[in-house]
Amino acid sequence: MQDGISPQEVQTLFGTQDSADCTENLHEPNLDRIDAANPQALGFSGDMDPYVLQNYQYDSNGSFGFKQLSIQSVLRGNFPVQFLISQPSLFSSSRKENGVQEISPLVARGELEKMVSSDTGRRLISLFRTFVLPLYPIFSETRFPDPDTSPAYLLAAIYLVGQLFARFDEALSIELAYETLDSQALFRLIHEALQYESHAPGLETVQTLLLLVIRPSTNPLVLESSVKWSLHGLLVSTAQSLGLHYDPTSWKLPRWQISLRRRIAFSIFSVDKWLACSLGRPPLVSTDNWLVIRLEKEDVHASTIESDTWSHFLYYTQLGIYMDEALTRLYSMRAIQELSSDPTKTLSIAREILEKTSQWHREFSQQSHNSEEPNPLSTISLLGYHYVQMTIFRAIMRPFLAKPGAASGAQHSLNGNSSTDIQSVLGLARTGFRSATTAALTFVKELKEEHSRIFWPHWSQVAFSSICFIDLMMATSSPDTDEAVCWFQDLHVARREMRLKSTMLPVLRLGLLRIDAVFWKGLSRVMHLEPHVEKALQESLKPTST
Repeated sequence: MQDGISPQEVQTLFGTQDSADCTENLHEPNLDRIDAANPQALGFSGDMDPYVLQNYQYDSNGSFGFKQLSIQSVLRGNFPVQFLISQPSLFSSSRKENGVQEISPLVARGELEKMVSSDTGRRLISLFRTFVLPLYPIFSETRFPDPDTSPAYLLAAIYLVGQLFARFDEALSIELAYETLDSQALFRLIHEALQYESHAPGLETVQTLLLLVIRPSTNPLVLESSVKWSLHGLLVSTAQSLGLHYDPTSWKLPRWQISLRRRIAFSIFSVDKWLACSLGRPPLVSTDNWLVIRLEKEDVHASTIESDTWSHFLYYTQLGIYMDEALTRLYSMRAIQELSSDPTKTLSIAREILEKTSQWHREFSQQSHNSEEPNPLSTISLLGYHYVQMTIFRAIMRPFLAKPGAASGAQHSLNGNSSTDIQSVLGLARTGFRSATTAALTFVKELKEEHSRIFWPHWSQVAFSSICFIDLMMATSSPDTDEAVCWFQDLHVARREMRLKSTMLPVLRLGLLRIDAVFWKGLSRVMHLEPHVEKALQESLKPTST
């Protein structure tokens, strides 16, 4: 066993700076550059109270050392924050007990280079920088991934994501045309490393997990819901161990490190909302316990992203905030229980969020109009906007979709409102929903082959699928034949558009498969249809109707 972290080691770990930050305070601790020690955030309810720890006699680097660990202070005052820095030897026994064997970084890199050469790796990293980084800015210019220096498991995750865009590289489009990367071997390398790193995770561990979560399925007909959500849970818990749920803006850290931590923290927050909505799960990240829920212009520092792209990205980030509000106020278990029988209150809450999204759309449209060239982020932002809108309107419709007798409380509450109020809310809901789905369908009609190069996130499959199933929901719940015909016609158009474009845009195939399966089985054999809805379906299928 070693004797602990010496003052000289503390100086080495926290006193050195990269050349990119040579103008910054040389005494700022470099928290995430610790190669041999493991930083873990000390929470406020633990036995080592941060309000007590802030009175320790820290050195000029904010460190106080013991035999096998040290305390690193990054913020004092009303919100003191410290990290426990542990020696690697402390985790040896627990790793051995769990059957985890250490793999030499050099050995791991050698295994990776047998699968992916350094030249191919650099090309894949370049593709990642072009197509993925603008949407997930989780790396810093100060230490951007490199085949010669980065952990093998992190590189493997980047390669798996970058491979999706190989056709846009002249060399890789030939090299990987007939023989793709050995995904199975790459995943094995990653998972073995994560088992070891999970005992003492670092920032690279979080970045790797995040890449695994956002990586689209190679099979566009499979959503991979369970494994994605399990990985996301591991991502969130690991991020909390590293203190990414804090806001490091005021911490005594280099500027690049503060910006990087904020970008990673927000990326996790945003992924949590889109993934939770698309999978129908309660979010794992709460705004009460996650402080970075928005990014600012200053957070672009050392991100390698151009200012114009960053401006587009900031608009995209706002949608994640609106999705969070919708999920919290309209889709939490408590909210559904309380609002599913109260259309007036549901509409009141929904209106507040819809006003924000409408304002966002006006500002976004103006910004896009002023841009000299279209930005790929604009396309994914528009899809996100339509998805948020449709998600909100689905909540508004909920009180009117409860089956009579299935929830007597809901029926009683509806009857407790005046008939005029109920009809007014229902009319607004159906009219607004029609407007939202029409806009979403127009978006689908305008998609072109060039959009295939946009990095569609995991949730986009469900967003497109939702268009069809919302049309189906509104058609089968229509109060009369004429309205039902209109909804069915919209559904037929959506299916036709998605079928025509599914070859060049595989992201459409999951939704198309799911809705086609209903019609293949026979809608009247899948759902209980009212007579006027059955009649509307038949009329909508007539050639003159389409």
